[in-house]
Amino acid sequence: MSKAIKHVQAFIALNTVAYTAAAKVFTQIESQSDVWAEALAKAGIMGPDIRVYAIMWVSEQSGVAPKDGQRGLCFTKDSREDSRVKYLVAVATGAAAAKAAKRKSDAADPVEALLKKYAALTPAQKRSFKAKL
Repeated sequence: MSKAIKHVQAFIALNTVAYTAAAKVFTQIESQSDVWAEALAKAGIMGPDIRVYAIMWVSEQSGVAPKDGQRGLCFTKDSREDSRVKYLVAVATGAAAAKAAKRKSDAADPVEALLKKYAALTPAQKRSFKAKL
């Protein structure tokens, strides 16, 4: 039995309640549920802890044991398990939502811009505008 597997088993044994909560959340995240953030916070899992629990969960789900890396447990770079952990952490921390928001077009909708300008007109200007139509 490798050192990494022993770490995983010891970690899960010491944190069974939190791990159980994290496992449910990660299952929900992968099935596109929106209740993950509240459930993680209720279990006391926030910040850098999310990655640790994600590694444990992915290890249990995939049957692939993490290895000891320079910064703790990890999976082989660019492996399927590593990608899963990155995805779960990105979704759970909100990084995925922030990245998606940046992808939206910055170009303003011309109709929205006109409606906004129209709303800023005084009542007299609005009557004048309507008269010209």
